[in-house]
Amino acid sequence: MQIRLLVVGRGGRELRDFEARFVERLHTFARFQIIELPEGRGKQVNQRKQAEAKQILKQVRTPFILFDERGTLNSSMQWSAHLQQQRGDAQLDFVIGGANGVDETVRRAASAIWSLSKLTLPHQLARALVVEQLYRAFTIIQGHPYHRA
Repeated sequence: MQIRLLVVGRGGRELRDFEARFVERLHTFARFQIIELPEGRGKQVNQRKQAEAKQILKQVRTPFILFDERGTLNSSMQWSAHLQQQRGDAQLDFVIGGANGVDETVRRAASAIWSLSKLTLPHQLARALVVEQLYRAFTIIQGHPYHRA
């Protein structure tokens, strides 16, 4: 299985070690890659979102899952079930948009929209959370004791 996490913007120093630890662990289960896309330029929010949407839609494979605070909340078990439904050669893309959210073109193109929380999260934290939850989902599938709930 190949999983890519497309994120608008760069990761922060504060969570780099945490994220790297789970990226390394994920390689046990799947080929995993984080693709950083440039933040949009422009004076207005709409211009920035449109520029970011072009970059996202140029890079993303469909179907893909978009993370957005207005999306569906899923448990770790539901993430696990979603991964388990995929074939061994599946290619999954997940997208975290920019600081201003995403343009409607990206929302419409997404096959699903998931929420990480009802809270608005900093992008670096959302990114680290996605990587950890992907690892957790795979450990649930494998019956590994990492997931203790």
